[in-house]
Amino acid sequence: MANIASEIPEGAGMQKLRQGLNNYFEKAEFTYMVFGFAYLIIYTVQVLVEPPADIYRGLEIASDVIYWIFAVDLALRVFVMGRTLFTWAGIIKFFGQNWLALAALILPAFRSLRVLRVIIVLRGLAPYLKTRSTKVGMVIGVTLPLLLYTSALAIFEAERYAEGANITSFPDAIWWAFASVTTVGYGDRFPVTTDGRFIATMLMVVGIGLFSSLTALLAAWVMGERQKQQEA
Repeated sequence: MANIASEIPEGAGMQKLRQGLNNYFEKAEFTYMVFGFAYLIIYTVQVLVEPPADIYRGLEIASDVIYWIFAVDLALRVFVMGRTLFTWAGIIKFFGQNWLALAALILPAFRSLRVLRVIIVLRGLAPYLKTRSTKVGMVIGVTLPLLLYTSALAIFEAERYAEGANITSFPDAIWWAFASVTTVGYGDRFPVTTDGRFIATMLMVVGIGLFSSLTALLAAWVMGERQKQQEA
């Protein structure tokens, strides 16, 4: 694979184009964040407002446009990697830098995984996660609330009209999300549909991952502060 990469020529014009795209990525960070939240707002209107069919289809088109904007962005990032993507080191680097973008492109495409639309929002916020402290703040202040909110939307959409459903209002869905993300659950609200149970499973798995990540980040932060004090 490394030999293939070394055989691919690259002119000055191509290098200039890639540099221009890198500059574009930096300038587009705020725009992507806005698109991410717009994507979630559209989903909110679709679920809670239940607009007429024509408006719903228009919102779905807008949602698809935002989705494909992120898809094109990922394709451009593949292009920027150039021949280095033909090496194992390049592949590892690309996945390390763009795993969230890949997840945002693949997972929300499945209807049962609409709870993971939160990833689109996090994809827009990813450029702002530069330090350990911002990552901790992101988990506590943004990721967890967004996960709870998106899960509540998804479970409400899946359950509200199902026969025998007991999650029939958005407040019920919010309560269920809070009870489920901790994997405790009170048993007073539970999904009865296949999609709802799948959403519940995803919420519990992601919730465990979030709390584990938060614990690891906080532990690393504390150890780092102690090391600084010892060195001082």
